[in-house]
Amino acid sequence: MQHLEAVFHLRAPVALGAPWIFFDSLLMHAKLREELGERYFSLPTKLALKLGVDIPVKRWNDVYVASVSIFEPENVNMYVFQYFKRGDFPFTKGKISRGSGFFKDFYLKVVYAPALRVRFYATGELEEVRRLASRISALGKERNIGFGLVKEVVVREVGGEWGLVKDGVAMRPIPVRYLKSYEDAAVIAYKPPYWDKGNMELCAVPFTRVELK
Repeated sequence: MQHLEAVFHLRAPVALGAPWIFFDSLLMHAKLREELGERYFSLPTKLALKLGVDIPVKRWNDVYVASVSIFEPENVNMYVFQYFKRGDFPFTKGKISRGSGFFKDFYLKVVYAPALRVRFYATGELEEVRRLASRISALGKERNIGFGLVKEVVVREVGGEWGLVKDGVAMRPIPVRYLKSYEDAAVIAYKPPYWDKGNMELCAVPFTRVELK
């Protein structure tokens, strides 16, 4: 396996439902869609991610050596986008309420970052990581309305194993049981699927100082 950097160049701002995007989760999503084909879209909600697949990334204990997202330019500001979500219904004749009931419109808000690039680090199989990353057409949330569209992804070798720790700083959530010391910690998920509460425990927060055991 090689030490890798993956840079996603974006066509549009990326919408976020969490502070970070996880590279191991992105690769798992791409692999599942590839293996399941159209069945991926007909499975019960979230079951596909529960199934799990092998991805071409190194594991350290039970943690993938794959970083969370690094948005560029550095310290990019976050903004809120507000919009209405309307159903595409075959409306019948007569008056229909869109303020309540079955045909109700929804007023939604989403946080987004006008990033130009999103960078990840990992240790894995170069060609397979490159192939899977090339299948990712958009990042983040609200991709169906144009957020996070990917213009190009570049995966290349780099000089160090930075998917876990870089310059003494955690590059992803790392359980504190694997650490000699840590600067800050919170109860967060540390492995995919990240929505599963069973994967949550006390972890070092990404981009805070740590020392591995």
